[in-house]
Amino acid sequence: MAHRWMDPEFAPLDKQPREVLRDARVVRKALVASRQGADQRLSEFNLEIEDRFVPPSDRGEEQIPIRFYRPKNTSKVLPVLLYLHGGGFFCGDLLSEGWQCAHYAVGAECVVVCVDYRLAPENPFPAALTDCYRVLEFLWQHSEALKMDRDLIAVGGSSAGANLAAAVALLVRDRKGPQLVFQMLLVPALDDRLETASARELTDVPDFATPEAKTMWRWYLGDNVRDISAYAAPARAEDVSYLPAAYILCAGLDPLRDEGLDYAHRLTRAGVAVELHLVSSIPHGFASVPSAAVSERLLKEQVKVLCGVFRVKRRTL
Repeated sequence: MAHRWMDPEFAPLDKQPREVLRDARVVRKALVASRQGADQRLSEFNLEIEDRFVPPSDRGEEQIPIRFYRPKNTSKVLPVLLYLHGGGFFCGDLLSEGWQCAHYAVGAECVVVCVDYRLAPENPFPAALTDCYRVLEFLWQHSEALKMDRDLIAVGGSSAGANLAAAVALLVRDRKGPQLVFQMLLVPALDDRLETASARELTDVPDFATPEAKTMWRWYLGDNVRDISAYAAPARAEDVSYLPAAYILCAGLDPLRDEGLDYAHRLTRAGVAVELHLVSSIPHGFASVPSAAVSERLLKEQVKVLCGVFRVKRRTL
């Protein structure tokens, strides 16, 4: 790390010795313990927060827990952000990114819907993606009852959640499914091959480096995988045309940095509108330090982007 400058506000993420990912259940317990009282912080927002379930389908699938963040005191039909949490595909839940979701809902005056998708390694690909797509279909089919504008649905997420958001966008295009107006991909995990320059070089950066990325992909893809689908690793998609416009954020001290940059450039060459941001001084898990000035600025920026998307799309419908 001597030749790489990191914003000192993220120094708490530089833990020595490094923790080794061996048991996903241990990581989940630690995550839950680290956010005690986090839900109480949401009380400062003028929000209605409701937990519901997407019911089982005729195909015998299980119900999916979801959480709604909706601005209070409004009877308007609102735009929707389907937000998919990060956590390496193996941890995270409805509560893990509530701070960001609350800001999106209030700042962009939209309904944010979070998904408690199934986790790896117990449920490898395509379980999580199947859950996320089912929730999108549910929102689309029941938009009138839920007071949601189904012509204004965006999808977004961070890290593994950004992977799922990008994969949902690919599925929507290929299945001619519910319309999406935007995709917000924050420090996205898109390429299981980990062959980029950043993946080769950033093997010891704080919080999340190439060793953790390798474990993440092994758990998500499962054992004895041969042909990796583009829906599992969107960087493998041969065709990225006709996808919704995108906001892509990449962290300079992130082994996933270059795959995010590459995906943004491929989308641009395919004619997809992209707003790309690279912040050189932050690690992959920067959002876990929400009080850092950079984290606050980037969150405000994301809210502003969502406001712009929903406002412009309203005018053109």
